[in-house]
Amino acid sequence: MRRARRALSVVAVSAGLAVLAGCTTSVDEMIMNPNTKDEIVQKLLADDVAKHDIMTRLTTDDAAKKELGETLLGDLSIKAMAIDKLTADPAQRAIIIQKLTADGTVRAEVIAALVGDEGSRKEVQDALKKPPAPKKK
Repeated sequence: MRRARRALSVVAVSAGLAVLAGCTTSVDEMIMNPNTKDEIVQKLLADDVAKHDIMTRLTTDDAAKKELGETLLGDLSIKAMAIDKLTADPAQRAIIIQKLTADGTVRAEVIAALVGDEGSRKEVQDALKKPPAPKKK
């Protein structure tokens, strides 16, 4: 009788675990469900350590960095912030000026913008009156 009870309890526990295992959803299923995916993302971003891990992974690979950069630059406020940061750095400012003056069309747009503004036009006229700086050899 004891053997029967043991065997029955083992079978019942096994059946119960099998039912519970069948009820769980896999990670893939959770990610494919938009509601569950949003919950997972929100919980991960709420945790500072998880957020740091996510940012580290996104910025480790060059391809991921470029994709992240392109995504961020699609936002006008991020684009404005990037322009402010780049033009505040003297080394980057020189590179930007070189890029702007290298292309004839862009150079013409810059000149038109400078001449079109009353305050800038006066600065351009004053700069043109000065003798040119000596060329570096």
